[in-house]
Amino acid sequence: MQQSRRLFRLGVFAIAIFVTSALPTLSFVESANAAEPQVITEFAADDFGLWTSSSIYGQDHLGFAEQSKWKQLTCVGWDDPSCTNYDNLFADLILPPCTSDADRSCIAGVEASGSDKTLKPLTFYKESATPKISPYIFNNGTTGVQTRIPGGGGLSVWKSPELDANGNPKTYGVHVLLRYIATCPTNRAPGACTVRLSDFKGSVYPVSLGAGYCQEFSLPGNECAKSTNFNGDERIALTLRLDKNLTGWIFGRMQNADFSVDPLDDANNKIRIEGDVTLVPELQASVPKSQIANDSVLEKYLKDLFTMGVTESGSLPGNGSWNDDGTTSRTYPDFLSAPTTRLYSVNYDKLKLFSGFEKELKAFTPPASNNGRNIMRLTNSIFWNFGASTYIGNNACSSDKSHLQGLVVTNASIYDKGPPTFADGTLNYRVAGIHTNVDGSLFRGRYTYIVKSETARCYYGFSKAPIEAKVEVVSADNSNQIATTLVSEKNGFIKLQAENFTFSSPTIRVKLMQEPTTVAKVPEAPAKVIVSKAVKTITCAKGKVIKKVSSITPTCPTGYKKK
Repeated sequence: MQQSRRLFRLGVFAIAIFVTSALPTLSFVESANAAEPQVITEFAADDFGLWTSSSIYGQDHLGFAEQSKWKQLTCVGWDDPSCTNYDNLFADLILPPCTSDADRSCIAGVEASGSDKTLKPLTFYKESATPKISPYIFNNGTTGVQTRIPGGGGLSVWKSPELDANGNPKTYGVHVLLRYIATCPTNRAPGACTVRLSDFKGSVYPVSLGAGYCQEFSLPGNECAKSTNFNGDERIALTLRLDKNLTGWIFGRMQNADFSVDPLDDANNKIRIEGDVTLVPELQASVPKSQIANDSVLEKYLKDLFTMGVTESGSLPGNGSWNDDGTTSRTYPDFLSAPTTRLYSVNYDKLKLFSGFEKELKAFTPPASNNGRNIMRLTNSIFWNFGASTYIGNNACSSDKSHLQGLVVTNASIYDKGPPTFADGTLNYRVAGIHTNVDGSLFRGRYTYIVKSETARCYYGFSKAPIEAKVEVVSADNSNQIATTLVSEKNGFIKLQAENFTFSSPTIRVKLMQEPTTVAKVPEAPAKVIVSKAVKTITCAKGKVIKKVSSITPTCPTGYKKK
C-alpha cells in the first residue's frame, strides 16, 4: 500500500490524514484464507496511541490545490523562520511534568493503586530525551486574537512506592498530548492567522526500564522504557494543570470514574481524572469475498458502500477503503474482483460498520509498531486512557464551549464519541461489542457518565433543586436489561453508572426527573368570628310600679327590686 494512503488508527487525530510525512501503518491480522481476496476491518481499542515526541509541522500550499505540489514544513518552534509562510500548521505538544507550583500546562501528579487498592502518589523519575517546543503567544503584538500555547515536552516516567515481583519500584509511562491547528489566509496579514485547540488525549500505562534497543522511547542515561501490561485490578488518577480553553467532553477507556475541575487562577484549571483500568475486547473481521453473499447483512452494507458511499469523510462510493494494489473500488463488481480490500474504521460510522460485520467479528490483539512518530503498544487489551474533541451536534447544552462539560467512559469495543444525545426526554448513548468472551462467557458492559449539573439541568430546563435519575439499558430488540445502576451528585457534577449489561448493541438511557417547583402559600389570617350572646329579661318592682329590663346582664334600676 502506498505510504500516502496509510491512515491513522488514531481516530482522535484523523484530521491529519494525508498531511504528515510519516503516518502509522494499520496492521491487520490476516485470516487463514489470506491467499484469497478478503474484505477486512478492525476495531482496535487503543486508538489513542502515543506520540514519540512534540513536534510542529505543516504545509505551504504555494497556491496549488494539488497536494503533491505542496511544500512540507518541519519546524523547530512556532517562530522558526522556515515556517513563516504556511497554510496549515499542526502542533502536537506532549505535556511535561510540573516542576514548581507556578508551572502551568503540565502534569501535576500521577497516582496508582497498590496491593492494598489505595491510590498512592507516584514520583516523577525522568522525561524522554526528545526535542522540546517552547511556549508561544499566537498573534502576539497584533490585533488578532492572542492565544497562549503551552510548550511541548516528552513522554515521562513515574515511579510508585510499590515494588514489583523483582523488588524494583513499579514504573508507569505518562503521555498527555494537545494538538493545536493553525491556519493562515493567502495574504498572511499580521493577526489574520487563527489557531485552535483541536484535540486532547492522555494515557497512563505500566513500563519496564532497561538498557539496549529502545523500541518505544529512551530516557537520559541510556535507559529504555518498554510497555508492559496492567494486571487488570489497578486504579489510576491523573492531575493536570491546563488552560481554560480546553472545553467540551472527555471520553475514554476506564471505569468507575471520578472527574473534577477546579480553577487555579483566571486562566487555568486543575483537572483530575480517576478510574479503574478496563478490559476492552479488540475486534477484527476478515471475510473471503467469495463468501460475502452468505451474510445478507454484510452484503447489503458493502453494496451500499460501493454504490452510494457511506463514509463520514465523503460520499464517493468506496471512500475510506483501499485495495492492496493501491486502488479504490467505486462499484460493487469492481470491489468483488479487486484484491484484498481494507476498510479503516476511523473513516466510518463505527456503529454502522459494526452492524454490517457483526457476525464476522472476532477478538484479536493488534501487533506493536513504531514508525518514528507514533507508537502502538502490544497490550493485553487492558487500558487507562482518555481523549477529548470538539462536540459535533446541535444541542446547545452539550456544545457550550465555556467549560468542560463532563466525562464519558466505557469498556465497549465501539461507542459514540462525545456526550449522549438528548431525544424524547432521555439521554441516549449507544455502545456495541461482542456478546461473549473468547472462553464463551458473557462479556459484561460497564459505563460511566459524569455531567456538569448545570448542563444536565439545561437539557430539561430544570431549576437548581435536587435531580433524580433513572438509568436503563435497552437491547437492540427494545427489551430492558437488568443492570446495576448508580446515581449520585456532588461538587457540581452528576455521576451515572450502568454495569453488568450485555451486548451486542444496547443503548443506555438516562431519564432525569425533578419535582415540579411550587410556590409556598402564605397562610391566611383566621377570620374574626363574632359570637352572639343571649339577651336576658328580668322583672323589677317599686311598690305597685312594675318594669321589665332586657340586656345581656340585666340589673334593676335604683329603688327597684327584682321579682
